[in-house]
This record gives sequence, C-alpha cells and structure tokens, in this order.
Amino acid sequence: MASPKLRFKAFDGDWRSVSLLEISTLITKGTTPKQFIDGNINFLKIEAITQNGFELSKCQTISEEINNKELKRSILMEGDILFAIAGATIGKNAIVQKELLPANTNQALAIIRLKENYSKVFISKVLNSPLMEKYIDINISTGAQPNLNLQQIGSFSFTLPNLEEQTKIASFLSAVDEKISQLSQKLHLLGQYKQGMMQKLFSQQLRFKADDGNEFREWSNKTIGDVANIKRGASPRPINDSKWFDDSSSIGWVRISDVSKSKKYLLQTEQYLSTLGIQKSRLVPKGNLIMSICATIGKPIYTGFDVCIHDGFVVFSELQAIHEYAYYYLEYIEKNWYQYGQAGTQVNLNSDIVSNEAFPFPCLEEQTKIANFLSAIDQKIDVVSEQLEQAKLWKKGLLQQMFV
Repeated sequence: MASPKLRFKAFDGDWRSVSLLEISTLITKGTTPKQFIDGNINFLKIEAITQNGFELSKCQTISEEINNKELKRSILMEGDILFAIAGATIGKNAIVQKELLPANTNQALAIIRLKENYSKVFISKVLNSPLMEKYIDINISTGAQPNLNLQQIGSFSFTLPNLEEQTKIASFLSAVDEKISQLSQKLHLLGQYKQGMMQKLFSQQLRFKADDGNEFREWSNKTIGDVANIKRGASPRPINDSKWFDDSSSIGWVRISDVSKSKKYLLQTEQYLSTLGIQKSRLVPKGNLIMSICATIGKPIYTGFDVCIHDGFVVFSELQAIHEYAYYYLEYIEKNWYQYGQAGTQVNLNSDIVSNEAFPFPCLEEQTKIANFLSAIDQKIDVVSEQLEQAKLWKKGLLQQMFV
C-alpha cells in the first residue's frame, strides 16, 4: 500500500486502496421530470454547484407529488455527494447540506451516498483532485456531450487513511477552499465597485475638481471620430498560407483569442508575421489602443509591443484624448455595441459605426484624474487576481501531494 508525499506529522502507516463503490451504500443518478410544477422541493442541477455548495437561485423547484412518485429513486439525503457525470463541467461536485432539503436532482448528477466512518468532505476533495481528473481523461466518452456512466464512477479507485486522518486533511483543505472563496468574493466585489464607479464618472454623477479646488469646465459632446482617426486592419490572403508567418519575427499577429486571454495590455500573441505578412496587414506600433469589431466585439486593449491587426480590429490612431481615459470609456460602453446587431446573429461593426459613437470629452486634466482613479482600482483587482491564482496553484500542488 502507498502513502502520500505530504502528510501531517501525527500520522504514519500506509493508506488502503478502495473503490468508490466499496465505500458507498448507493451510487445512482437523478431524472428530469416530465414537467416542472413549482413546489417546495429543491431541484438541484450542475449549474447550481459552487465551490461552497449550491446556489439556490440557480435551482428550480418541483412538487411533492413529483418528488415522491416520479423521482422517488433520487430523493436526496443530507451528506449525499452530487458529482457531475455529463457536460463541460464533468467532475464538479458538492455535498448536500441539511438546509437544501427536501431536494432531488437530474441525470447529469450522480448521487454518491457513503457508508458510515468515511469523511464526506475528504471524499469530495478526492473527487476534486488530480487523481479524478486523470481518471476522467482516461474514461470519458465523447459524443454529443462528454459523460461518465455510474459503473465508471463506482470503479474509481484511490487510497485513503483512517477516519481521523481523513478528517484532519478535510479540515485543512476546507480552510484552503475558504481562503480561495474569500479572494473570489473580494475580486467580485472589486469588479462591481469598478463598474459602479465607471457608471457614476461617465454619467457625470460624480465629478472631480481641479487641484486648486475649482470646478472643471463642462464636458464637450464629441464622437469617437472627432478625437481619433479610426483605421481598420487588413489581412493577408489566404490567411492559412505559411509564408505570412515567422516565429522569429517580433511583430505579433493579433487574433480575438489573444485579446480574450489578455487584460489591459496585449503582451504576446500566438502567431507572428513575416515581412511579407506585415506588408499585407496594418502595422500598429506599441502603445496604441485597438478594439475588436467582429465576433467578440467592443473589447479595447493596449498594444504592449508592435503588432499587426486584421480586419476584425480597428486602431484609434492620432488619439486626441488621454489614452487611458479613452480605454476606460471604451471598456464602459463595451456591451453597448451589441445594439447594432439583430438577435441571433453575429454582430460586426465597421469604421463608420465606431467613428459616430458618442464620446464624452472632459478637459484633459479631468480625463487624467478619471483614468488614474480607475487605474488604481485595476491595480487592486490585479493584486487580488494574482493572489487568487496563487492560492489555486497552491491548492493544486497540495492535492497532488496529499492524495495517492
């Protein structure tokens, strides 16, 4: 038998190997009712699972009659582990707490009911560990959507210690999860605060004053085209021809995926253009503001190095506003661009639409104050975001070393 690399000093001895079926009294799954009739029974689904349990606002309810007759087989009990066995979030799991009851679930969630003398929290952590991730990768079936069957769930094997050590590990990892949850909540609140402040600042509900205490002048009503020369990118054709690309080049080729993965600054791209490719595209020097106008539209970003953009982007050339002020205003109106499309269709913008969009224009000094204020919030967001990522990496490392 094996023991983990990382272990609490008070414990020794080998862990024993078990399958999930061996330590369970029940492994089954729910069913979707023929119709949903509102009642007082919570109907738990995958999308309601959070790091800390379930978010009831994302659950439906069913009637007692449906629960006790049609879905009798999957009536939930306190301590049941619900494990996602279908869909993009396969492997996600949570423990059913007493306050959720009475409750039921559907066929996308396996119901795992453990025998006595096993820590439900410990087993839940095992099911969240790299061991289960690897097991899913090996056993998952792919079709309309990825899935595991109940036999595969029951056959999942792992090692575990005695109940006392299970409880100790579960308590420790729960504290780690609580720290991650706190950081996630802090990041969420900072994001909300930023959105609220942008709304107040750009609607002029909140105004800054000059350093001498005097009021700034009234804002001018301009359009984006009044303060910048909007230039659309260009693409070499055919785009999949290798002659347009050169991995040794320093000129990045900007794609939507590069922008989606970045924050305020674009610091790298997956592809780089050759001299021929550069000649067929639009070169944008470092420090310019660009924005996507196709597919994922309206996302502004600074070029952190020299790049080329295709016709799915525009560059705000010769910008006569404080660059960071323009960035934050474009971020503020990002969702507004979708008004130019029809429901169910992909929205594409063009240079004229962008040029004609309103651009409130305070004096440059007030623009600077607005930009500095929002930039300070972004710096706090970045710090918390980095702390959150580090905490998640630390947890991943712990899980790799604490389970075998």
